[in-house]
Amino acid sequence: MTESTQRMPRFVLIKALNRALLGRFMLCGAVLVSLLEILALLEKTTPILNRHLGVRGILTFAFLHLPALSIDILPLAFMVGALFLLTQMTLSSEISALRAAGLSTPALYRLLIPAVLIAGIGGSCAQYWLVPPCENALTTWWNRTDPLAGKEGQPEDDILWFRAGPTLVRIGQIAQGGYFLRDVTIYHRDATGLLTGTEHTNILTYQNGQWHPDGAQDLSLSDDKSFVNVTKGDNTFVIPATPSIIMTLSQNGAFVTPGQISAILHKGAPASLPRATYRMALFTGMILPVQIAVMLLLTLPVIYIPPRAGLRNPLPVYVLAAGMGFVILQGMISALGNAGTLPAPLAVSVGPLLGALLGLTWLLRMEER
Repeated sequence: MTESTQRMPRFVLIKALNRALLGRFMLCGAVLVSLLEILALLEKTTPILNRHLGVRGILTFAFLHLPALSIDILPLAFMVGALFLLTQMTLSSEISALRAAGLSTPALYRLLIPAVLIAGIGGSCAQYWLVPPCENALTTWWNRTDPLAGKEGQPEDDILWFRAGPTLVRIGQIAQGGYFLRDVTIYHRDATGLLTGTEHTNILTYQNGQWHPDGAQDLSLSDDKSFVNVTKGDNTFVIPATPSIIMTLSQNGAFVTPGQISAILHKGAPASLPRATYRMALFTGMILPVQIAVMLLLTLPVIYIPPRAGLRNPLPVYVLAAGMGFVILQGMISALGNAGTLPAPLAVSVGPLLGALLGLTWLLRMEER
Protein backbone atom coordinates (compact mmCIF):
# COMPACT_ATOMS: atom_id res chain seq x y z
CA MET A 1 0.00 0.00 0.00
CA THR A 2 2.83 2.37 0.86
CA GLU A 3 4.67 1.62 -2.39
CA SER A 4 1.49 2.25 -4.39
CA THR A 5 0.92 5.60 -2.73
CA GLN A 6 4.51 6.59 -3.51
CA ARG A 7 4.19 5.71 -7.20
CA MET A 8 0.85 7.45 -7.69
CA PRO A 9 2.03 11.06 -7.12
CA ARG A 10 5.06 10.46 -9.35
CA PHE A 11 2.85 9.14 -12.16
CA VAL A 12 0.51 12.11 -11.80
CA LEU A 13 3.48 14.51 -11.92
CA ILE A 14 4.93 12.84 -15.04
CA LYS A 15 1.55 12.94 -16.77
CA ALA A 16 0.91 16.59 -15.88
CA LEU A 17 4.37 17.82 -16.90
CA ASN A 18 4.49 15.95 -20.21
CA ARG A 19 0.94 16.90 -21.13
CA ALA A 20 1.71 20.56 -20.50
CA LEU A 21 4.99 20.34 -22.43
CA LEU A 22 3.44 18.59 -25.43
CA GLY A 23 0.58 21.10 -25.47
CA ARG A 24 2.93 24.07 -25.62
CA PHE A 25 5.11 22.27 -28.15
CA MET A 26 2.12 21.76 -30.45
CA LEU A 27 1.07 25.38 -30.03
CA CYS A 28 4.55 26.75 -30.79
CA GLY A 29 4.91 24.33 -33.69
CA ALA A 30 1.63 25.51 -35.19
CA VAL A 31 2.74 29.14 -34.95
CA LEU A 32 6.16 28.50 -36.51
CA VAL A 33 4.73 26.33 -39.30
CA SER A 34 2.12 28.99 -40.05
CA LEU A 35 4.82 31.64 -40.40
CA LEU A 36 6.87 29.43 -42.73
CA GLU A 37 3.77 28.56 -44.77
CA ILE A 38 3.00 32.25 -45.19
CA LEU A 39 6.55 32.90 -46.39
CA ALA A 40 6.33 29.99 -48.85
CA LEU A 41 2.95 31.16 -50.14
CA LEU A 42 4.28 34.69 -50.69
CA GLU A 43 6.57 33.14 -53.29
CA LYS A 44 4.14 30.63 -54.80
CA THR A 45 0.76 32.40 -54.71
CA THR A 46 1.35 34.40 -57.89
CA PRO A 47 2.40 31.36 -59.99
CA ILE A 48 -0.54 29.38 -58.57
CA LEU A 49 -3.02 32.10 -59.52
CA ASN A 50 -1.39 32.50 -62.95
CA ARG A 51 -2.13 28.82 -63.54
CA HIS A 52 -5.81 29.50 -62.67
CA LEU A 53 -5.71 27.07 -59.73
CA GLY A 54 -7.41 29.50 -57.36
CA VAL A 55 -7.88 29.02 -53.64
CA ARG A 56 -7.93 25.25 -54.06
CA GLY A 57 -4.44 25.36 -55.53
CA ILE A 58 -3.18 27.49 -52.63
CA LEU A 59 -4.65 25.05 -50.10
CA THR A 60 -3.23 22.06 -52.00
CA PHE A 61 0.26 23.55 -51.96
CA ALA A 62 0.04 24.44 -48.27
CA PHE A 63 -1.30 21.00 -47.27
CA LEU A 64 1.30 18.99 -49.22
CA HIS A 65 4.16 21.23 -48.06
CA LEU A 66 3.09 21.05 -44.41
CA PRO A 67 4.88 17.80 -43.37
CA ALA A 68 8.31 18.93 -44.59
CA LEU A 69 7.98 22.29 -42.83
CA SER A 70 6.83 20.58 -39.63
CA ILE A 71 9.94 18.39 -39.52
CA ASP A 72 12.21 21.37 -40.21
CA ILE A 73 10.95 23.33 -37.19
CA LEU A 74 10.45 20.36 -34.85
CA PRO A 75 13.53 20.81 -32.57
CA LEU A 76 13.12 24.59 -32.36
CA ALA A 77 9.38 24.32 -31.67
CA PHE A 78 10.06 21.85 -28.87
CA MET A 79 12.62 24.19 -27.34
CA VAL A 80 10.30 27.22 -27.47
CA GLY A 81 7.48 25.18 -25.94
CA ALA A 82 9.76 23.93 -23.14
CA LEU A 83 11.02 27.48 -22.61
CA PHE A 84 7.49 28.81 -22.14
CA LEU A 85 6.54 25.98 -19.78
CA LEU A 86 9.64 26.07 -17.56
CA THR A 87 9.72 29.87 -17.42
CA GLN A 88 6.08 29.98 -16.37
CA MET A 89 6.63 27.29 -13.73
CA THR A 90 9.70 29.11 -12.41
CA LEU A 91 8.07 32.52 -12.14
CA SER A 92 5.00 31.05 -10.41
CA SER A 93 7.29 29.31 -7.86
CA GLU A 94 6.19 25.84 -9.00
CA ILE A 95 9.82 24.84 -9.62
CA SER A 96 10.70 26.08 -6.13
CA ALA A 97 7.96 23.90 -4.68
CA LEU A 98 9.22 20.86 -6.60
CA ARG A 99 12.76 21.54 -5.39
CA ALA A 100 11.54 21.82 -1.82
CA ALA A 101 9.92 18.40 -2.28
CA GLY A 102 13.32 16.97 -3.22
CA LEU A 103 13.15 17.08 -7.05
CA SER A 104 16.61 17.74 -8.51
CA THR A 105 17.40 19.13 -11.97
CA PRO A 106 18.42 15.71 -13.40
CA ALA A 107 15.21 14.22 -11.99
CA LEU A 108 13.15 16.97 -13.64
CA TYR A 109 14.88 16.24 -16.95
CA ARG A 110 14.08 12.53 -16.60
CA LEU A 111 10.43 13.33 -15.91
CA LEU A 112 10.21 15.13 -19.27
CA ILE A 113 11.82 12.31 -21.28
CA PRO A 114 8.43 10.82 -22.37
CA ALA A 115 7.57 14.05 -24.21
CA VAL A 116 11.00 13.99 -25.86
CA LEU A 117 10.46 10.41 -27.04
CA ILE A 118 6.95 11.11 -28.32
CA ALA A 119 8.05 14.17 -30.31
CA GLY A 120 11.33 12.63 -31.48
CA ILE A 121 10.09 9.20 -32.56
CA GLY A 122 6.97 10.72 -34.10
CA GLY A 123 9.12 13.19 -36.03
CA SER A 124 11.46 10.44 -37.23
CA CYS A 125 8.57 8.32 -38.48
CA ALA A 126 7.05 11.33 -40.25
CA GLN A 127 10.38 12.21 -41.86
CA TYR A 128 10.86 8.67 -43.13
CA TRP A 129 7.35 7.73 -44.28
CA LEU A 130 5.14 10.85 -44.44
CA VAL A 131 7.34 13.57 -45.93
CA PRO A 132 8.55 11.59 -49.03
CA PRO A 133 5.08 10.78 -50.45
CA CYS A 134 3.81 14.29 -49.69
CA GLU A 135 6.79 15.94 -51.40
CA ASN A 136 6.44 13.56 -54.35
CA ALA A 137 2.74 14.42 -54.64
CA LEU A 138 3.57 18.14 -54.44
CA THR A 139 6.23 17.89 -57.16
CA THR A 140 3.91 15.84 -59.38
CA TRP A 141 1.00 18.26 -58.89
CA TRP A 142 3.22 21.27 -59.59
CA ASN A 143 4.52 19.66 -62.80
CA ARG A 144 1.07 18.58 -64.00
CA THR A 145 -0.38 22.05 -63.56
CA ASP A 146 2.45 23.79 -65.45
CA PRO A 147 0.92 24.87 -68.81
CA LEU A 148 4.36 25.27 -70.42
CA ALA A 149 5.88 21.98 -69.29
CA GLY A 150 6.84 19.76 -72.22
CA LYS A 151 6.04 22.38 -74.87
CA GLU A 152 8.31 22.27 -77.88
CA GLY A 153 10.74 25.17 -78.01
CA GLN A 154 10.75 25.77 -74.26
CA PRO A 155 14.21 26.30 -72.73
CA GLU A 156 15.59 23.35 -70.79
CA ASP A 157 16.01 25.13 -67.46
CA ASP A 158 15.69 22.09 -65.19
CA ILE A 159 17.64 19.31 -66.87
CA LEU A 160 17.55 16.10 -64.85
CA TRP A 161 20.60 13.85 -64.65
CA PHE A 162 20.47 10.59 -62.74
CA ARG A 163 22.38 7.34 -62.55
CA ALA A 164 21.23 3.74 -62.20
CA GLY A 165 24.21 1.46 -61.72
CA PRO A 166 26.67 2.20 -64.56
CA THR A 167 23.96 3.85 -66.70
CA LEU A 168 23.53 7.63 -66.90
CA VAL A 169 20.29 9.27 -68.05
CA ARG A 170 19.69 12.86 -69.16
CA ILE A 171 16.15 14.27 -69.41
CA GLY A 172 15.68 17.70 -70.95
CA GLN A 173 12.04 18.35 -70.05
CA ILE A 174 9.48 16.65 -67.80
CA ALA A 175 5.71 17.08 -68.19
CA GLN A 176 2.42 15.47 -67.16
CA GLY A 177 3.82 14.35 -63.82
CA GLY A 178 6.69 12.38 -65.38
CA TYR A 179 4.62 10.59 -68.04
CA PHE A 180 5.89 12.80 -70.89
CA LEU A 181 9.60 13.45 -71.42
CA ARG A 182 11.55 15.38 -74.03
CA ASP A 183 15.15 15.11 -75.19
CA VAL A 184 16.03 11.89 -73.35
CA THR A 185 19.49 10.36 -73.67
CA ILE A 186 20.81 7.16 -72.09
CA TYR A 187 24.57 6.77 -71.72
CA HIS A 188 25.78 3.18 -71.44
CA ARG A 189 29.13 2.51 -69.77
CA ASP A 190 31.22 -0.57 -69.21
CA ALA A 191 32.54 -1.86 -65.88
CA THR A 192 35.46 0.57 -66.00
CA GLY A 193 33.20 3.59 -66.54
CA LEU A 194 34.05 4.12 -70.22
CA LEU A 195 31.25 5.11 -72.60
CA THR A 196 30.15 2.28 -74.91
CA GLY A 197 27.08 3.81 -76.56
CA THR A 198 24.06 6.06 -76.23
CA GLU A 199 20.35 5.98 -76.95
CA HIS A 200 18.45 9.18 -77.72
CA THR A 201 14.83 10.03 -78.34
CA ASN A 202 13.08 13.33 -78.86
CA ILE A 203 9.88 12.29 -77.06
CA LEU A 204 9.27 9.54 -74.51
CA THR A 205 5.83 8.70 -73.12
CA TYR A 206 4.80 6.21 -70.43
CA GLN A 207 1.76 4.05 -71.21
CA ASN A 208 0.60 0.67 -69.91
CA GLY A 209 3.68 0.28 -67.75
CA GLN A 210 6.16 0.81 -70.61
CA TRP A 211 8.11 3.67 -72.16
CA HIS A 212 7.34 4.44 -75.81
CA PRO A 213 9.88 6.54 -77.79
CA ASP A 214 9.34 8.77 -80.81
CA GLY A 215 12.33 9.46 -83.04
CA ALA A 216 14.80 7.16 -81.29
CA GLN A 217 18.43 6.88 -82.37
CA ASP A 218 21.22 4.56 -81.21
CA LEU A 219 24.88 5.55 -81.18
CA SER A 220 27.47 2.84 -80.57
CA LEU A 221 31.25 2.78 -80.68
CA SER A 222 33.11 0.42 -82.94
CA ASP A 223 35.20 -2.35 -81.42
CA ASP A 224 38.40 -0.35 -81.76
CA LYS A 225 36.67 2.84 -80.45
CA SER A 226 37.69 4.68 -83.62
CA PHE A 227 34.27 5.77 -84.96
CA VAL A 228 30.57 5.94 -84.05
CA ASN A 229 27.77 3.93 -85.60
CA VAL A 230 24.43 5.76 -85.83
CA THR A 231 21.36 3.60 -86.32
CA LYS A 232 17.63 4.09 -86.03
CA GLY A 233 16.28 2.99 -82.68
CA ASP A 234 13.41 0.60 -82.05
CA ASN A 235 10.53 0.56 -79.59
CA THR A 236 12.57 -1.01 -76.78
CA PHE A 237 13.73 2.31 -75.35
CA VAL A 238 13.92 1.60 -71.63
CA ILE A 239 15.00 3.92 -68.84
CA PRO A 240 15.42 2.44 -65.36
CA ALA A 241 12.74 4.60 -63.71
CA THR A 242 8.99 5.06 -63.54
CA PRO A 243 7.23 8.47 -63.68
CA SER A 244 6.91 8.50 -59.88
CA ILE A 245 10.64 7.84 -59.46
CA ILE A 246 11.44 10.55 -62.00
CA MET A 247 9.43 13.09 -60.02
CA THR A 248 11.25 12.05 -56.84
CA LEU A 249 14.61 12.42 -58.58
CA SER A 250 13.68 15.88 -59.86
CA GLN A 251 13.36 17.24 -56.30
CA ASN A 252 16.14 19.37 -54.84
CA GLY A 253 16.37 17.36 -51.62
CA ALA A 254 16.60 13.69 -50.69
CA PHE A 255 12.94 13.08 -49.78
CA VAL A 256 13.10 9.30 -49.83
CA THR A 257 12.14 6.45 -47.51
CA PRO A 258 14.71 4.21 -45.76
CA GLY A 259 13.86 1.42 -48.22
CA GLN A 260 14.60 3.69 -51.18
CA ILE A 261 17.85 4.84 -49.56
CA SER A 262 18.93 1.22 -49.07
CA ALA A 263 18.14 0.44 -52.71
CA ILE A 264 20.15 3.45 -53.88
CA LEU A 265 23.19 2.71 -51.72
CA HIS A 266 23.32 -1.06 -52.12
CA LYS A 267 21.30 -2.10 -55.19
CA GLY A 268 22.09 0.56 -57.79
CA ALA A 269 18.60 2.12 -57.82
CA PRO A 270 18.19 5.44 -59.70
CA ALA A 271 19.70 8.42 -57.87
CA SER A 272 20.22 12.05 -58.82
CA LEU A 273 22.14 13.23 -55.73
CA PRO A 274 25.50 12.23 -54.23
CA ARG A 275 25.50 9.09 -52.13
CA ALA A 276 26.58 11.16 -49.11
CA THR A 277 23.32 13.13 -49.32
CA TYR A 278 21.25 9.96 -49.06
CA ARG A 279 23.32 8.75 -46.10
CA MET A 280 22.67 12.07 -44.38
CA ALA A 281 18.93 11.74 -45.05
CA LEU A 282 19.00 8.33 -43.35
CA PHE A 283 20.99 9.35 -40.27
CA THR A 284 19.23 12.70 -39.81
CA GLY A 285 15.98 10.92 -39.02
CA MET A 286 17.73 8.64 -36.54
CA ILE A 287 19.33 11.52 -34.63
CA LEU A 288 16.15 13.65 -34.40
CA PRO A 289 15.12 12.40 -30.91
CA VAL A 290 18.64 13.17 -29.66
CA GLN A 291 18.43 16.70 -31.08
CA ILE A 292 15.16 17.28 -29.23
CA ALA A 293 16.69 15.93 -26.01
CA VAL A 294 19.60 18.38 -26.41
CA MET A 295 17.15 21.23 -26.98
CA LEU A 296 15.43 20.38 -23.70
CA LEU A 297 18.80 20.28 -21.95
CA LEU A 298 19.66 23.75 -23.27
CA THR A 299 16.31 25.02 -21.93
CA LEU A 300 16.75 23.84 -18.33
CA PRO A 301 18.86 26.83 -17.13
CA VAL A 302 15.69 28.97 -17.02
CA ILE A 303 14.59 27.10 -13.86
CA TYR A 304 17.31 29.01 -11.99
CA ILE A 305 15.64 32.38 -12.57
CA PRO A 306 14.75 33.95 -9.19
CA PRO A 307 10.94 34.22 -9.06
CA ARG A 308 11.18 37.83 -7.86
CA ALA A 309 13.29 38.80 -10.88
CA GLY A 310 10.45 38.03 -13.27
CA LEU A 311 10.93 38.56 -16.98
CA ARG A 312 13.60 41.19 -16.33
CA ASN A 313 16.11 38.35 -16.14
CA PRO A 314 17.77 37.88 -19.59
CA LEU A 315 18.25 34.12 -19.13
CA PRO A 316 15.33 33.13 -21.44
CA VAL A 317 16.89 35.23 -24.20
CA TYR A 318 20.24 33.50 -23.68
CA VAL A 319 18.55 30.10 -23.81
CA LEU A 320 16.76 30.96 -27.05
CA ALA A 321 20.03 32.26 -28.52
CA ALA A 322 21.75 29.00 -27.56
CA GLY A 323 19.00 27.03 -29.29
CA MET A 324 19.26 29.10 -32.45
CA GLY A 325 23.03 28.71 -32.39
CA PHE A 326 22.62 24.95 -32.09
CA VAL A 327 20.29 24.88 -35.11
CA ILE A 328 22.71 26.97 -37.19
CA LEU A 329 25.69 24.85 -36.15
CA GLN A 330 23.86 21.64 -36.99
CA GLY A 331 22.95 23.06 -40.40
CA MET A 332 26.56 23.98 -41.16
CA ILE A 333 27.85 20.56 -40.14
CA SER A 334 25.08 18.86 -42.12
CA ALA A 335 26.23 20.75 -45.20
CA LEU A 336 29.67 19.18 -44.76
CA GLY A 337 28.02 15.78 -44.48
CA ASN A 338 25.94 16.32 -47.63
CA ALA A 339 29.10 17.29 -49.50
CA GLY A 340 30.85 14.13 -48.34
CA THR A 341 33.51 16.07 -46.41
CA LEU A 342 32.45 14.39 -43.16
CA PRO A 343 31.05 10.87 -42.76
CA ALA A 344 27.29 10.97 -42.23
CA PRO A 345 27.33 9.44 -38.69
CA LEU A 346 29.91 12.01 -37.59
CA ALA A 347 28.12 14.92 -39.28
CA VAL A 348 24.81 14.23 -37.54
CA SER A 349 26.34 13.53 -34.11
CA VAL A 350 28.85 16.40 -33.73
CA GLY A 351 26.16 19.07 -33.29
CA PRO A 352 24.15 17.25 -30.59
CA LEU A 353 27.37 16.31 -28.79
CA LEU A 354 28.56 19.92 -28.65
CA GLY A 355 25.08 21.08 -27.63
CA ALA A 356 24.94 18.50 -24.83
CA LEU A 357 28.36 19.57 -23.54
CA LEU A 358 27.28 23.22 -23.58
CA GLY A 359 24.04 22.41 -21.76
CA LEU A 360 25.74 20.32 -19.08
CA THR A 361 28.43 22.96 -18.51
CA TRP A 362 25.79 25.67 -18.24
CA LEU A 363 23.75 23.67 -15.72
CA LEU A 364 26.80 22.90 -13.58
CA ARG A 365 27.71 26.58 -13.42
CA MET A 366 24.15 27.51 -12.48
CA GLU A 367 24.20 24.87 -9.72
CA GLU A 368 27.39 26.36 -8.28
CA ARG A 369 25.85 29.80 -7.87
